[in-house]
Amino acid sequence: MNTRITAHSMEQAEGRLACIRAAREASEQAAHREAHAIPFGQPNIEGRGNIYKHVQQEWKRAERLAQEETRAAERVDMLSKVEAFKEHHDDLQDVRVVGRTGWASMGAATSVNNLDYFRNQVTQLQAANEEAKAFNKTHKGEKKATYGAKITQLNKKIAYLEHMREQAESATISEHSQQLIDSGAVTQWQKKPVYYFVRVLRKVALTLNEQGDFQPSKWYPPKTEEAQQRVAALIQQ
Repeated sequence: MNTRITAHSMEQAEGRLACIRAAREASEQAAHREAHAIPFGQPNIEGRGNIYKHVQQEWKRAERLAQEETRAAERVDMLSKVEAFKEHHDDLQDVRVVGRTGWASMGAATSVNNLDYFRNQVTQLQAANEEAKAFNKTHKGEKKATYGAKITQLNKKIAYLEHMREQAESATISEHSQQLIDSGAVTQWQKKPVYYFVRVLRKVALTLNEQGDFQPSKWYPPKTEEAQQRVAALIQQ
């Protein structure tokens, strides 16, 4: 997943973890109180209600909350790792995250917000590449790795993102399309601004044609009949 970590998202994650932990502890305490209120060794009597029912319910709730707490703690760990990663890359805005725990791997997302980061990476790699080539000319045995392929790859990515940003900034937007944007029915993707995601639908985006009207995206098309109907209604309304 690609993620843009903010102080607010970290606060939300930490707040959710604290709430879940408090709820889990409250359920455990309630289970202990309920159990202590029952005389030791008191059996269930046939034909009467289960006297341990509330104790069992509280323990089940505590177990469920413990699982949620683990997931919430893992998210906090992951967000902390993303923050630490960004601290070492001041010009990095959007981070690509693979994994949902503190063991997740981090990298730069393919985003127009990361153009400065990619340009700086190219500058650094070009300097390292020239140094490696100069070293290799004077050392016939040990050779240093060069970075020509990586530089070419990054330059292609930069050109792709620059073209996308220029395309988004110069795009014609019809009155109907602007109404959809203003109403919040579609939201422009800041990482790749030629795409406008449809509210409610998951991973369904529209793009603008030359007339400034929305059309289904080839990369993020509606795949279900319900999604297709929703997109058609938006475009035609």
